[in-house]
Amino acid sequence: MDRNKKKALSEVVVAAYIEQVTQKNSTSPVSLSSCSSCCGLSGRLLQKLLRVPLACNGFALGMTGLSNVLLNLNESLSPSPSPVKYSFIVAAILALFVAYVNQILYLAKISVFPCKVLREEASTPQQISAQVSHLTIPLLTSTTYSLLTSTHMMNLDIGILGLRIAQGIVAVWCTLQLVVMATFLLRSYREGFYPEPAWFPPTVSLGTFAMAGAALKFPAALIATSVWSAVIMMLVTLPIALFRCYYRSKEVAINGSIGILQAPGSFVCICWLVSWSSLSSYSERQQLLLGPLFVGHALFAVAMLGMLSTLWCVFMRRAHLKDLWFHSSFAGFTFPSASSANATLLYVKFYGFDTYIVGKACASVLAVLVVLLISIINITWLGKLLHYCTGNLSTTARMPSAQSMDTSTSTSSGKEKKLFVSGSVPQQNLGASIGINTSPSMPQI
Repeated sequence: MDRNKKKALSEVVVAAYIEQVTQKNSTSPVSLSSCSSCCGLSGRLLQKLLRVPLACNGFALGMTGLSNVLLNLNESLSPSPSPVKYSFIVAAILALFVAYVNQILYLAKISVFPCKVLREEASTPQQISAQVSHLTIPLLTSTTYSLLTSTHMMNLDIGILGLRIAQGIVAVWCTLQLVVMATFLLRSYREGFYPEPAWFPPTVSLGTFAMAGAALKFPAALIATSVWSAVIMMLVTLPIALFRCYYRSKEVAINGSIGILQAPGSFVCICWLVSWSSLSSYSERQQLLLGPLFVGHALFAVAMLGMLSTLWCVFMRRAHLKDLWFHSSFAGFTFPSASSANATLLYVKFYGFDTYIVGKACASVLAVLVVLLISIINITWLGKLLHYCTGNLSTTARMPSAQSMDTSTSTSSGKEKKLFVSGSVPQQNLGASIGINTSPSMPQI
């Protein structure tokens, strides 16, 4: 028996043991010393680790975006040292901490149950789309490095070592992004999953290397390649997704994933702006790799079109989204909204519009609204996650079923569509209501 089969078998044994412990309603930790791969971990600890939902990835990404909004808002409102400036930095650090907690929880789950997670949480295009660690970890790394260097928390020697470590992390995870995108496109082709908002995280995230690498001093040619790859992906997928979201509003992106519709334009706009700013110390020839300054205006126009289109599509689905509160798919409103706010703040600053009161006011108001939105969603999520992982959920709640909130159009049954159109909401376990399968052996979003 090869190594992979042994690993998969050990995970099946552990999962079966956890299910047996759960059925017996054991209240005391049970040692799993007989399982060599889980030595030292109790049955209840593994049970809780197995219950960590896939949505932790999306919320970690959203809190990373919120941290960047706070830092950019800090630069816009209080460029000189002041108590207000330090309060923004503290809030950004707190957001990063929450992002790390969410991401580390899910990475721990993958480390203990790799085969099980890949088999049960990366088997459909929708699940692969929610696997955004390849986007979250590079952005977390670059944001943390930029925050440490800007606040002078690292000396020169540690700073150089930290830069090399950050570059290695970003390079590895951005390479993994190519694998995720290829897998997603192959599965989408086989299952007939056509472009919609769920397409953007695995495809337009080609620009992650530019967004994260700009602060980490990667070569100009690689940064420019990343930017233009993301632009091409956006131009190919966004028009189709916009068309389908508007004309098939009762079938496409019927849950919180509709918030991702604003992501590609603002994300690519940020990639271009931060890349151009980072190339300011390069030669003029290397700066031209990103095109003329007019490109920034065009990308910002696409970003605003995406944001306005998202608002309109949300308005079309308002009754159903109200019934779905709170489901883990609302993570789709976090990072995309943060991207819209960051794109606006960076655009106003890059082109000098922050010297005008109207320009700075509009960007600041949008950023504040986004901060409030993301904070409300994440506070609600953390409360649900804490109660769920500690096993304190009520048995029933008036919430929609997980099947009725699938973003796929080609696999939706007539019964599910009827349920969605009628707006009826069945009784469902509260774990499923936040996108978590309550079966210990089948954790899904």
